[in-house]
Amino acid sequence: MSQLLHPLYRTSYSTHNTRAAMYKTLSSAVNWPQGLPEPGTTTVVCGDIEADGSVVVPHFIQSALQETTPGGATTTVVVLVSLTQTMSHYMHVMRKMGVNLARHSGRFQFVDALTPATVALELAGNGLVAAATRPHFAVPDRADWSGFFRWLAHAQPPGCTVVVDGLCSLLDQGLGCDFAVGFVDTCRRIIEAKAAQGAGAARLVATLFLDDFSEALARSLVRRSHYVLSFEALASGSSTEVAGQLTVVPGHLFCHIQKKEKEEEKQSAAEFKPALLHYRVSDTTVEFFSPGQSRMVL
Repeated sequence: MSQLLHPLYRTSYSTHNTRAAMYKTLSSAVNWPQGLPEPGTTTVVCGDIEADGSVVVPHFIQSALQETTPGGATTTVVVLVSLTQTMSHYMHVMRKMGVNLARHSGRFQFVDALTPATVALELAGNGLVAAATRPHFAVPDRADWSGFFRWLAHAQPPGCTVVVDGLCSLLDQGLGCDFAVGFVDTCRRIIEAKAAQGAGAARLVATLFLDDFSEALARSLVRRSHYVLSFEALASGSSTEVAGQLTVVPGHLFCHIQKKEKEEEKQSAAEFKPALLHYRVSDTTVEFFSPGQSRMVL
């Protein structure tokens, strides 16, 4: 269940080109030229104990930091909301991928929803937490996110990619499915409002751990998303060549847009075909490929 158990967080990355090799097939399969969903969209990433969907969190972070406008400028801000890990954890993982988050301090914002705010302030005040690993926003009460919503809506620019890692932790904290759905709904409305300004590429990505307790939450989020990425173990079991499979399907919101545009007979109506990919986790890379295209088969 912990992200520390996933092979991605135990591997070694050293070059800038690693990310392109890892995710080129994935981005191509879902038609995301810069490795990111379209502005104004919500993407839900599902996984379980055998196939952890958080493998794509570093991909979304790095792709957003590298996203460019038509003029070539990089203006996207990444807001990472973590309910499962500390800032130092993500800095360590991204450094292995060749990304130093400390150098993106103006464009990378970390929201600590794991450490109680009082503890975080005390550690920072006593100098026990390095300045580079201190959160940009700490949630004082995990049952009250109103301050975070104001901060996200007013303090962050229109070009804002929000990644929520470990959404199911809200359920673990006893806050309930309705609370988690309300959290996503509010984030989604803020993102859609920013995207509507037309001045940046705002989007929302949320990871979700699937089990019997989160099934209702998953169903609710599918109806509130544009894309659903579902990581699953193979029925035949994993091997050194194939760790599992990823299914990418359109969420309810995308289907609604697609239906509306077709009814209006727009020539540029949204199109999206579900994609099925296998993936392999090795000591140095995570590779996505079409079924039957692993090195062992070739």
